[in-house]
This record gives sequence, structure tokens and C-alpha cells, in this order.
Amino acid sequence: MRLNQVSVLSLLLLAGATANAQSSALPMPPRRFGFTLGANSATLGGGDAQDAGRRTGLLAGALAVLPFSPTIAFQPEAAFTSKGASVDDGQNSGFTGALKMTYLEIPALLRFELAAATTGPRPFIYAGPALAFKMSCDFEVKGPGISASESCDTADANVKPNSTDFSVIGGAGVAFRMGGRTVGIAVQYDHSLSKISDQADVKHRVISILGTLEFPSGR
Repeated sequence: MRLNQVSVLSLLLLAGATANAQSSALPMPPRRFGFTLGANSATLGGGDAQDAGRRTGLLAGALAVLPFSPTIAFQPEAAFTSKGASVDDGQNSGFTGALKMTYLEIPALLRFELAAATTGPRPFIYAGPALAFKMSCDFEVKGPGISASESCDTADANVKPNSTDFSVIGGAGVAFRMGGRTVGIAVQYDHSLSKISDQADVKHRVISILGTLEFPSGR
């Protein structure tokens, strides 16, 4: 019995040592810097966000992927992103409206590579907080013979937008190595925790489809 126990313990120790050696043998990926470009499908949530539809916008910016293990990296970004919503009066009058807001958003994301191989597709997931600074805000109305736009910051606007927005971001995608560069495709969700304005319970909700191009920078 004692011999069998010693044998089982030896096998467990050997298996653990082998797994640890395999993990240690994975190469540390290089730091990467690049660009991101995508499309947003934005709407509004919150208690006062009735009849808010979706509007399409753009997202464009820069990112860095800074590994601190073969499978985990810090991914800071800076991007111009378009948020807001569309509104239909629901009476078939032909009039539509939109809230168009543009932010400089700075996410601080933690990225997990689900496959650490240096070749072939590498699935990944990421999540983290983001702070955004309002760059522009406009109300737009369109209808038969009418097309008007007004800044949210005008003196007679009923709703004064806040200058910052705080949100959490989560996403998933897959990355490919191509000629020394990394090309990625991802889907992400941006869920605002703060209100657009102190006068209303309205918050951003954005789904994005993104593409990234990353360039290695040393090891």
C-alpha cells in the first residue's frame, strides 16, 4: 500500500512539473502598438430612455497590447467614438430625430489570450473600465421640408450634457499573425454607468464591431 501511495504521489509531482515546464516554455509575446477602426450601434438605456432607437456611428483610435505573461496583457486605448440614439415619433408623420454625441474615450482593459500559440488564430477576451470626455453633442430633426441641427450646449437646450462619461467595456475576438503584424476582429459592448445629463436618467448602450492592426515593438 505504501508503495502504491508513493507511486501515485510521484506521478502527480511529475505531471505538475511537466505542466509547469510547458507553461514556462511558452514564448512571451512582444509588445504591440496599433490602430482600431469599427462601427457602433448605439442607443440609450435608463428610466427616461423611452422610444430610443439605434443609430450607427464610427469608432477610430489607437491601442497598445502590453503582455505581462504569455496569455495576459494590459490593453490601454484612446478612441473617438460616436454614441447617442435615434428617435421616431411613432405617428408615421415622417419626422425623425437623433441625439449625436462624440467622445474621446480612454479604456483600460485586461486582455486574456485563450490560445498562446504563435501561429494560427488566437481567440481572446477583454474587459475593463473606460473614461470618456465629451467632444460634441447635437440634437438633429429631419422631416418633410425640414432638416435642423442644434448643439446640446446652447443656452436654450432643456438637457445639459455632462462633460464626462464612465462605463465598463467587455469584448471578444480573434487575432491572426500576418507578416509579423497582428490583425484582430472583435465584438464589444460599452455599458455606461453614469448619466448623460443630471436632468434625466439616460445612459449610453453601445455595441461595436471592430478591426485592429497591431505592429510589434521589441520583446
